[in-house]
Amino acid sequence: MSKLTQKAIKESFLRLLDRKPIDHIKITDITNDCGVSRNTFYYHYADLPALLEELLMDNAEELINTYPTIDSLEECLNVAAQFVLSNRRAAYHIYNSSHRYVYEKCLMTVCRKVVADYFDRAVPKELLSREDREILIDYYKSVSFGLIADWCNKGMKDDYAAQINKLIALRSKMLSSDLGL
Repeated sequence: MSKLTQKAIKESFLRLLDRKPIDHIKITDITNDCGVSRNTFYYHYADLPALLEELLMDNAEELINTYPTIDSLEECLNVAAQFVLSNRRAAYHIYNSSHRYVYEKCLMTVCRKVVADYFDRAVPKELLSREDREILIDYYKSVSFGLIADWCNKGMKDDYAAQINKLIALRSKMLSSDLGL
């Protein structure tokens, strides 16, 4: 019964998030929507940020499990973007709220996981030291996070996939040229 109650609370919260900013959602809105008492809510979650973090981490885990193998850096970025796009309006409301830090923490987790999975698959372990591998994973995690955060800052309006594909093409062109960048 406990898992069903948690699921109902999360579904209500997500429905409300799709309609209005998180800063306008109260615990009573959630409990009224899903038909549980405030005590029941607080039995499962300490507060709204705790509910938000669990909801986001559940979505992140589900997304990561959907893509067990990552074959390119483009795919790393696209998987991380899917984390945002899976509930675009809710993501927009969270990103533009006082609870943005929870969202960014979960997005960073997704970016790290998909980049690390890509490196595990594409770069032979003996090619790089463990330290060098971690430095590169952190770099590409940060780049992925930064690109997606910038896209969120712009209101998620651009054609993200086309922009990322163009970026990757420019990066390849730059690396193969004599620009020395």
